[in-house]
Amino acid sequence: MKVRSLKICLLVFGAFLLAGCHKLEATTKVEPNGSGELKMGVGFSAEERANLEKQNPTQKDFCNTTQAPPNTTITVEQRGDETWCINITRFNDLDELRGLYEQRSGIKINRLEISDGKFIYDVDLDTLSEKSNFSALTEITWSLVLPGMPLTHNADDVVENTLIWKPAPKSGIVNMQAESDVPRSGFGFPQCGAALVVLGAVSLHFRRRNNKML
Repeated sequence: MKVRSLKICLLVFGAFLLAGCHKLEATTKVEPNGSGELKMGVGFSAEERANLEKQNPTQKDFCNTTQAPPNTTITVEQRGDETWCINITRFNDLDELRGLYEQRSGIKINRLEISDGKFIYDVDLDTLSEKSNFSALTEITWSLVLPGMPLTHNADDVVENTLIWKPAPKSGIVNMQAESDVPRSGFGFPQCGAALVVLGAVSLHFRRRNNKML
């Protein structure tokens, strides 16, 4: 992803964060090869949406504040009286994910890498500083879909390989850490070995059957 595309993408979402929205749902999904997608959802109450629409009466699409790059999709979800703007951006590697994170004020990346067969995630989120994009939020849900099963983490909840943090608003610096294994991609030895066992058993079965028929 080019720097220009990153900035355009973040203009879309930065405007939402700075608007004083109530809720944020962020989900980062990482594949074993380091690619994946970053899904950010911002929720507005009916009153907040009405106020924003008054400020921008010529804007036809509420969630699309500017042109998004080709690898980003923006959708709208209605949840009761709340309007949610959903922004999904694909990244090709962890460097691109780092770039997506670091363009938002209030995120500090300590470690974000795949090393020695492990995925390592160590990120700080600033929920208090006035300069942080996350200090005006009243509810935050931060999820991480690991490329393998978790080995260690400090998440508030875990569902299989998905970790979930729910930082308290204005609670200061929130550290989110996780490590997982990284499954080998492709047709590895265990799968190959299992396939050979199956083929051998089938072959033996037909040999015995043919011998009985002779």
